[in-house]
Amino acid sequence: MIEDDLTIGPIRDHFRRLAVPAAIGMLFSTLYNIVDTFYAGYFGTQAQAGLAIGFQAFFVLVSVGFGLGAAMSALVGNAKGRKDVRDARHLSAQGIGFAATATLILTMLAVVVGPSLIALVSEAGAYRDAGQSYFYWLVLALPGFILAYTANGILQARGDTVSMQRALIVAFFANIALNPLFMFGIPGDMSGLEFNGIALATVLSQSGVAAYLLFKIFGRAMMQDLKRSEFTPAPAKYLERCCQTNANQSLNGQ
Repeated sequence: MIEDDLTIGPIRDHFRRLAVPAAIGMLFSTLYNIVDTFYAGYFGTQAQAGLAIGFQAFFVLVSVGFGLGAAMSALVGNAKGRKDVRDARHLSAQGIGFAATATLILTMLAVVVGPSLIALVSEAGAYRDAGQSYFYWLVLALPGFILAYTANGILQARGDTVSMQRALIVAFFANIALNPLFMFGIPGDMSGLEFNGIALATVLSQSGVAAYLLFKIFGRAMMQDLKRSEFTPAPAKYLERCCQTNANQSLNGQ
């Protein structure tokens, strides 16, 4: 299991171990989107435009995952730096529980405000219709995105950026294979979804990324024998973190 103690050793070595895999992962994430754009081109520029605006609206929701990932990296990292395994475990479980709750709320919100978000950046027509269709399919990928970013924040706090890198590389190659499969189907066996097949490929590949990262987290010793109650969001814990941070900032200001 990949894990580095970031409280010891030269900082430059930690930069290299964390930054290089993360950069490679971001490269394959970008290539992933290029693959989707390429395959959307089979259905014309209207489909490519629809893909772009559909993902823009979806990105507004996914940005919550970026914030959760950063928060988990900071909070679990601080607990690990204090050698407080119990608090690191509790924060990890709370973060995953919060991510699951946020995903449920965001999914309901997407169904209600999705069309309005897309209407803000498009005119009525074929590409808006394509964007809305693509967006509704992508909503099924929301749990994968949110949980993956949250899990990655926990892994980063443990000195592991390689797991996300590997997951994104596999997702890239899976996307290359799944896009044409779901778009065009298998003659005589499975009908294709055409443009919406691109979204379904994203749903499956990104859900796979989340499943792999969660597997890496729950394979760690500190996450064994967790109870269901430990994942239930605890407002008292959220308030404790907030007040503690504000108190530290006040002391530093003095």
